[in-house]
Formats: sequence, structure tokens, C-alpha cells
Amino acid sequence: MKKISKFLIFAICTLTLLAGLFGCSNGKVKIIKDENVYTFTNKLPATAELDEGMIIDGKFDEARWNNSRWLIGVDRANAKQYADIYFTTSYGQKGVYFGIKVEEHGTNIYVNPDRASYLNSCIEMYMGLATDPSDAQRIFEFDFLANGQYSAKQNLNGFVDVSTTYDKMPIVASNLIGGKINTTECTGYYIEAFFPYTFLEHSGYDVSNPDEMVFGIDPVHIFSFNYNGTDLNMDRYWSWWSQNYISSSWLTPSSFFYFGKNGLVAYDFTVNYGGSGKGTVTEKHGLPYALKKETTFVIKTVNGAGISKLLINGIDYKSNLKSSGGSYTLTLSNITEDLTIDIDFD
Repeated sequence: MKKISKFLIFAICTLTLLAGLFGCSNGKVKIIKDENVYTFTNKLPATAELDEGMIIDGKFDEARWNNSRWLIGVDRANAKQYADIYFTTSYGQKGVYFGIKVEEHGTNIYVNPDRASYLNSCIEMYMGLATDPSDAQRIFEFDFLANGQYSAKQNLNGFVDVSTTYDKMPIVASNLIGGKINTTECTGYYIEAFFPYTFLEHSGYDVSNPDEMVFGIDPVHIFSFNYNGTDLNMDRYWSWWSQNYISSSWLTPSSFFYFGKNGLVAYDFTVNYGGSGKGTVTEKHGLPYALKKETTFVIKTVNGAGISKLLINGIDYKSNLKSSGGSYTLTLSNITEDLTIDIDFD
């Protein structure tokens, strides 16, 4: 009986309170507004400070990208699947900027955030100072994924994740080519990235005179063939394409492509033809410049002409020619200046 009495008393009080509320407002609940408006918002973590006029958005619409020399490469997975790759660097007052363009042919672009970065469409950049020995601790493995995400690792007792405070960490953004990512329309991507000098310093680089830094960079390219696959041999193709251009060695920055404050370290070359015969001199891959690390020229003669003179910056290189399938090749290493090639066909 006591329990029932308590329940009846509680019910009567509740009904009385509700009746009072509805009675005072003619059946409507009266809402009293709070004059102190809630304005607090959670602040985002501080990010690294960019140079004036720079925006990391994957659009390459700043002047610095036109003033940098770009590495231009073709990465062939097979006869039907290949990628055009463009890569450069540019130094600012606040840090190093990276520009990347990848356009694939015969494949599409896939990024699944729930699997490892190296299974997705990306540039897996290996980078150290060009003077670093093999397997140096400063070497990065930095995966630039097609959707703008990244994975940062450093060669500290094997590759391990590297991180510091938000205001020192890299900033990366992307733009897609053809259509939305993970669709059959998407065939490529642009990557714009920024490494603050403070991030490099945190990772063991001397940034006291940044303009003098020359990086050895090996931009390995990964073709991803689907969204869900995790088989390293079937669902993606890890392409060490630099070996088709230079004699690069694994984890040896001195053997990689060289990049500095104005992009790819390379040199212009001009060809002066002479003699009564005809022929051509071209860089092996059709590049308009000579790579500092290593460059091979291909010399083809027309109608059985011979080569009677070959001077490069005034030095005789005729005895260095190698015959190759009806033409000749000449490989130069550690180039340090623009080249003038004087050749006579007779």
C-alpha cells in the first residue's frame, strides 16, 4: 500500500506541473531564449607557415612552378599500361615545395584508406641528400597518395613513421585528372606538397643554408589495379622506373635524380652539325636536357655516313662512342655544365 500511495502522489504532482505549464501558455510550451549566444568553436591544430603567395591546393598556379625544371619520365608497366610522370622541387623561405603530375594510360586511380599506402595509386618517394651514403638514416620513404593523403617514414633502424608537432609537419594536396577517384574516369592526379625546413631539421637535415642543399630523389611509381586488393604481386605494380633513365641503386641517394632549389639538376645541350653527311644526336629518352647524374646520347647516321668529329665542350669524345644496333651511344656522368656538341658526319 505504501508503494502505491507514493506512486499516486508522484503522478498527481507531475500532472499538476504539466497542467500549470500548458495553462500558462494556452496549451503551448513557452520557450525562453538564452541571451548569451554560444559561440565557442574547436580550433584546428596549427599548420606550417607557407611562403607569401603560396597555397597548397594541387593547382600549380604559382609562378615558382614555371621557374623550376621538371623531370619528365615515362613509366611502362607493360606494352599497354604506362604513365607519364612529372616531378620537380622549389625552395622557398619557409621550406621545400614538391610538384608532381602522374597521368596513367590503360589503368585507373584507386585509393583505399583502409589498406597500406603502398597498395594505392601513389608516388613512393625515396629522398636523402645527394651526398648521403647508401642506407643513410636521413632517407625518407614518403608516399604521396593520389587523394592528397600521405605516409611519412624515415630510415631509422628500418623505415618507421616520422612525426612531430602539427606546425612542423608537411602539407599535401591533390587534384584529380579525368574524374572522381576510384572510378573508371580517373586516370591521374596532381600533387602539390610542402616540407617545412623545421620538419627537415627534425629529421636530421642541416637547413642552415638551404639553397645549397641538393637532394637525391627516386620517385618510385605505384600502379593500383583495384580498390580492395591487398596482394602485393597481383593488385598493384611497384615500378622502379628510374632505372630506365639512370644507374640508380637501392637506398643510395647519390645514385638518384638530383633536385635543388630550382627543380631538377640538369643542363642544356646544343648540337652543331657539320660535314657533308647527315645524322642526328638526341638524348636517349628524348629529354631536352642532360641529367647531372647520367645521360646517354644516341647518334644515328643517315645513308651510311660516318662520324669524323665529335667534340663536347671542346673535348674529343669520338673514341668513347659505342656501336649499338646500327647507331651509336655515348654516356656521360656527373655533368656540371651546359654542353655544346660539335659533330661532323661524312
